[in-house]
Amino acid sequence: MRITKVTTRNGDGGKTHLAKGETVLKSDNVIHCLGEVDELSSVIGVCLSYCKNSDISNFLKKIQNNLFDIGGHISMSLDDNSIINEKMISDLDIQINHLNKDLEPLKEFILPSGDYFSANLHVARAITRRADRSAVSLYDCLLYTSPSPRDS
Repeated sequence: MRITKVTTRNGDGGKTHLAKGETVLKSDNVIHCLGEVDELSSVIGVCLSYCKNSDISNFLKKIQNNLFDIGGHISMSLDDNSIINEKMISDLDIQINHLNKDLEPLKEFILPSGDYFSANLHVARAITRRADRSAVSLYDCLLYTSPSPRDS
């Protein structure tokens, strides 16, 4: 399917559709989580517009692609959290270790600042933490509200 317009006007009544066809309130935890994942990808896009390092740009684009997949998974199915896999995590660890290898050990917290690229990476970090809390809350709600086999 090809998207031919960016607005549908289907959500004007306070509800919206998930990719799996389910209709939910715009205040639903799923929509909050999707919005935070989208916001994170958007601020990474801002960072990319100021990034001068091709290795970092390529890695940020990879993160954006992963976020797109994560958003699709959340919108399609919340049966499990298998979309985040060991390769995604190990790729992040490898890149973080590579970027930190020449840094001196930190002696204090770093206040968010720097040039436009760096300051927006701090914003991305904060949004990441919020999106993470939202996703954990979403999956916790499913875990504790879904009927378990013992309840049958």
